Amino acid sequence: MACFVTPMITGIMTTVFRKKVPAALKISWLNIMLWGGVAMLVVDHILAGEIVLYPPFLTAMENPAALTIMVQEIITVGGMMTLVVVILWAILVAVTAKMTQHSKQLE
Repeated sequence: MACFVTPMITGIMTTVFRKKVPAALKISWLNIMLWGGVAMLVVDHILAGEIVLYPPFLTAMENPAALTIMVQEIITVGGMMTLVVVILWAILVAVTAKMTQHSKQLE
């Protein structure tokens, strides 16, 4: 329904604060991963008919009973997807730092 909201909020935050993050952390990589995932999820939800081009835009919002289910999905599914993306980004940054350090030692 709206699992893309959590990575989207995280992407907004990392985009807004990207200049405050040290370059070594490669925050642009995290932004690309988050925004790419959000774009894919939005397309998937449009194709599934869960997002429409007229208000309320999210079809789950048409039924008040579905709002709690939607919020639970945002927190659980969206939160887990965001966590996995952040962990993968952290692994990429760590591996890159290790490879850079190793190549400098060889020089």
